[in-house]
Amino acid sequence: MISKKLTSKAGITIPKALRADLGWQPSMAVDLAPQEDGSLIIRPHIDLCRFCGTHENVHKYKDVCVCSEKMKEVI
Repeated sequence: MISKKLTSKAGITIPKALRADLGWQPSMAVDLAPQEDGSLIIRPHIDLCRFCGTHENVHKYKDVCVCSEKMKEVI
């Protein structure tokens, strides 16, 4: 486990070696998932449907993510 302190602006730097091990690149999007126990999960971003929350068959249209099922309802 690696321990880090938050900066004065509540930021944190993920060590280069850890980013390399995870295959994370500069400017990549991540999702922050707060947990009930006060911990925080950081994972690569996954596009989710804005309407139902699924991650399957999601398409982006003008920065809005919509799954195929909801797209059929709209069209």
